[in-house]
Amino acid sequence: MLTRSRNVFMLASPQDGPSHLLEEAAVPTPVQIGHDFERALAALDERRRVIAVRRTFARKPERLAALGAEFGVSRERTRQLEANLRQRMEARTGELIDQAVRWLRVVVGPVAPEDDFRRALDQLVCDARPKWRAAAEVAVMNVGGYRVMDGVVGDAAFRGYVAEIRQRAPRFLDESRVIDEAALRDAIETRPAVPWEHAVRNAGLIRIRGRLVLRDTRRTRVALALDAAGRPLTRREIAQMADLPDNTTLSSLLSSEEMFVRLTKDEWGLAKWASEPYRGVVAEVVRRIEHEGGKARVEDLLTEIPERYGVLPATVRNYLATRKFVVKDGWVRVADRPRARRRSLSDARDVAWTTEGKPVLRFPAGEQHLRGNSQKISIAVAQHLGVGLDQSRRIPFRYPRGVAPASVIWRSYDPNGPELGCLREALRRVAIRPGEDVLLLLDRRGLRVLGPGAALLNAKP
Repeated sequence: MLTRSRNVFMLASPQDGPSHLLEEAAVPTPVQIGHDFERALAALDERRRVIAVRRTFARKPERLAALGAEFGVSRERTRQLEANLRQRMEARTGELIDQAVRWLRVVVGPVAPEDDFRRALDQLVCDARPKWRAAAEVAVMNVGGYRVMDGVVGDAAFRGYVAEIRQRAPRFLDESRVIDEAALRDAIETRPAVPWEHAVRNAGLIRIRGRLVLRDTRRTRVALALDAAGRPLTRREIAQMADLPDNTTLSSLLSSEEMFVRLTKDEWGLAKWASEPYRGVVAEVVRRIEHEGGKARVEDLLTEIPERYGVLPATVRNYLATRKFVVKDGWVRVADRPRARRRSLSDARDVAWTTEGKPVLRFPAGEQHLRGNSQKISIAVAQHLGVGLDQSRRIPFRYPRGVAPASVIWRSYDPNGPELGCLREALRRVAIRPGEDVLLLLDRRGLRVLGPGAALLNAKP
């Protein structure tokens, strides 16, 4: 028996697919199935009714084996009971549910926001007692092919549309991994009248600054920030616009990705904007020396490089004074073979000594060391650890064990000398705090962090 209702339900808007309920038109609910579905369940024996409510028409179906164990029968017997109850429910309510699904498709279409869908579904089952309504709702959704998704309920056609978007989207990526949205929409073959935003969200696509992307990555965020600005940005501006931390990892990204270029000392842009990117003072000096045939006028470098790239003349002068270059009579050239004389650990200001006469590097720990920054060391320390000019080396830790090895780098163009890096993991392992002295026993075969109570001498014994 079909139960007619005087309830009125709002028809969905046709403008962007049937997903937003309006008050401009109304459709009478042609059938309510709750009461009749409840009567059909009540006609089942107890075991079949339990299976129906807790599995066949449940939002979170229980396993056949669990129900069988509860009844004291096998999983196969439980499956047979379920197959039989499906046949009985189909015979009693099949025509009724089919009519309900046809009405539902008119009202909500292939997809609707979950709240709207639930209100429509409630019109169909509200005549059932509360404890049976969920089962009636699941029965309608199963026949209609509706599934709860991300913020919406969609049928098989909508899920197929979503799957096609997910499959095709990677074909329309540019170098910054941003999707050409217009081209993607043109390429979709199936075009149900559904809201595009619901479809792309359920396809796993993400919107950043109004653009569609496959994944929310730092690279894509930076590219979109630069593209939106339409001009070079400082690292701080990039971090703010891209909602990223302004740290060394951002610098590493900007330096390592070919699509980004440095245009001044502290401005970055997209590679397509730059005819002559800035690669640092040293690289610019070398490039200009090579361009001039092997040497360049110091006066020209001190004028042109600061003017073009926003660095101080004093910065250029500091680099020209390093071992990388030879300056003579107002001209500069690249040194053929940079050299440094041997230095003694006894004269190094950053070295202390154990009572046994072993050298120890001593420096105050700072927040920067615990974040991963390196520590400048004297030339004598670098040489003692086996690192010469324009060389680098990785040295393991004997204590603490199991941490990343330290690195020693000495660049001929670094006016501040060699540096010791990759200390963060070791310092954190031994619980060094900012302001405390780091005591590092120097041995090229393996470094050792000493405790704060170590007995040291300021001069070699």
